[in-house]
Amino acid sequence: MKEFLEKRFKNRGAGFYLGFATSVLMLIFSIVYIAADSADRTFSVTVFVLVLLGALIGMAYALIDVKLLDFLPVVSCVFYGVAFGQHLFLGLETLSDVWNDVNFIGGSPALAITFIVLFAVGTVASLVAAFLKED
Repeated sequence: MKEFLEKRFKNRGAGFYLGFATSVLMLIFSIVYIAADSADRTFSVTVFVLVLLGALIGMAYALIDVKLLDFLPVVSCVFYGVAFGQHLFLGLETLSDVWNDVNFIGGSPALAITFIVLFAVGTVASLVAAFLKED
């Protein structure tokens, strides 16, 4: 197993390492996201599942050495992008309460902004990694 991992991770390009690091970070973000979920309207199980699937696909791609699966980083990026869009959609309702100085939707604007930024950074990093050289 050790030899396999050394062979798989040794002498790889920046795209491979950035993609793997992004997958690990997005996995952490999804765990923190669901842990912070306290029935708040800015949180959605759909977002959690999409980010989790994207992270698992990205990490699986790092471990599977099959040229036929070279499209998986783009699939992972699509999952992140859809999850980011869904969270942005839900988070903007909470932020509109702050902007309009009313409490209609509710929710935590700080958490909404935090995860909007984290998911945006992860999505952009995944997009960049998908088009960088991996070998």
